[in-house]
Amino acid sequence: MKRVKHKITIFSLSILSLSSLTVLNSCSTDDITITDPRRFTSEDVKSYADLFEVFWKTMDQQYNYFYEQKNQGGLDWDNVYKTYYPKFAALQTYGRPNEDDGQIHEDYLTAFQYFKEIAHPIIDRHFYVKIQFPATNKNIIRTETLYGGILDTVRPYVYPFAQKYNYMKDRVTANGYKSNTSSFGIIAGNLKSNPDIYYFSFSQFAVTNNLKITLANNYLNPGKGNALLLTEDILEATDELKAIEDVNMRNAIKEVTFNILKEYNEYSNSKAYKEFIEEAAKFNQTEVVSNELMLATQNALRAYNALPKYKTVAPYGNLYNEATQFYVGEFIGLMDNHVNFGYRFPELTGALSQVLTRGEFYQKFLNPLHKGEIKKIIIDLRSNGGGAVVDARFISDRFITKNAVFAYQRTREGNGRFNYTPWVEAKTKPHNFGIPADIPIAILTDKGSASMSEITTLMLKSQGNQVVSVGDYSAGATAGLGAVDDFNGGTRDEVAGGKLTFYMPLLAMKDADGVVIEGVGVKPNIHVSPLTDSEVSQMTSPTFVDRVVNEAINYLNSK
Repeated sequence: MKRVKHKITIFSLSILSLSSLTVLNSCSTDDITITDPRRFTSEDVKSYADLFEVFWKTMDQQYNYFYEQKNQGGLDWDNVYKTYYPKFAALQTYGRPNEDDGQIHEDYLTAFQYFKEIAHPIIDRHFYVKIQFPATNKNIIRTETLYGGILDTVRPYVYPFAQKYNYMKDRVTANGYKSNTSSFGIIAGNLKSNPDIYYFSFSQFAVTNNLKITLANNYLNPGKGNALLLTEDILEATDELKAIEDVNMRNAIKEVTFNILKEYNEYSNSKAYKEFIEEAAKFNQTEVVSNELMLATQNALRAYNALPKYKTVAPYGNLYNEATQFYVGEFIGLMDNHVNFGYRFPELTGALSQVLTRGEFYQKFLNPLHKGEIKKIIIDLRSNGGGAVVDARFISDRFITKNAVFAYQRTREGNGRFNYTPWVEAKTKPHNFGIPADIPIAILTDKGSASMSEITTLMLKSQGNQVVSVGDYSAGATAGLGAVDDFNGGTRDEVAGGKLTFYMPLLAMKDADGVVIEGVGVKPNIHVSPLTDSEVSQMTSPTFVDRVVNEAINYLNSK
């Protein structure tokens, strides 16, 4: 079956400003019969030759860098087939019953080596594939992961983030922002040694999900006719209430529940709630987390916590007994729906929690940045392996002052190996609450700076000579990721019943100069060799000096 996905809207990484598409004349092989890789089943793989063929065909349809691979990586995909298909076909075992376990193991090692030789030249540093190899004739499987550069004997040194966090956390001023742990570590604050220089580092691009405050202009507005809203009439009509024989007890427990319902209904008219809404509206206009917003949030949460705890026995006191327990149980269920899905109190309490737990990040970093109080900054992206692309909007854009082309992107237009869309500009866009004017910026990178770290580096370097990168080349993992079925090319599917699992980006990228840096990385303006194991072991010493940070300080001091 021929696979042709005709979704040609260019995936924008949520950060790109894109020009219109033009027709690309390219060599297409769409006239051959092609099987969608997801249509391969485990029944299609009964030998190593089959396994290789499914792998080869999936790569042939989906991989985005074949043109660059052939011209600068030396990977001729047709030649790979001609060379390796006979080798895989020569392997006679495949974990079948009655096959010799020793030969099965030997063939597994041989096949694994062949795949490593094939994968090694791949330049896409996001790419990997997990392949299942039969290890015995009793369905015992070994899963191996293959990736570009797998045969490299020397691994580039990556500065461990935990060590960096522990080293730097005491070197910024006490009034800076620091997360509690290095698992999602953020350090932001002026350097004690150079108070005019601000230092900012974080372990991964997950800042939006962890620290962004999103507030509505209003909460607690149930629509008319909401069937989940509870009323006194509904409670009056319940069988459980009518079943309470003692009239005085029935009226007493009814009054308690009516009062509880009334207190929740009247919360939205309270002074504490209204003051929070007023401050939230100001935040939505300015993104400033003011002391007034923090105080209003605390008061609103305090007022909410003072509401009766209707799920506990306390509000009912002695009125909770064998005669009333079924009515109280019914009331609790109805109140749960009323509170959670009628008025949607969790949306409000979630917003209050966001302000209280995330407001400090705004007060100590984002707001001073926008006010122009930060004059020079080190952005340390060493060992930051990337993450959510939405952080480009929330974090990276805040250092942007002008629209500029920082890269180009391209995907596949059809199933042909060289059937690509045109390269499309990727542009920066200033943030409404970002820096008010250009400031000197030093971005620190190493071979652990990948994906969104590299995108951010390219974005910021497009802004002018006031931005420099310091340290080692980055990882060279710039290819764009996206959802399955967004475009031709790229896949993160299980293929052939899980015998192969691909992680393959759908976008190719090159920098603003038109150079594909996949597998190479962003070249630093000021190259500093990465820290060694010996140096990292000395970092606990109070006299230790991080050479890369020191070079960045020297640069910023010259500005």
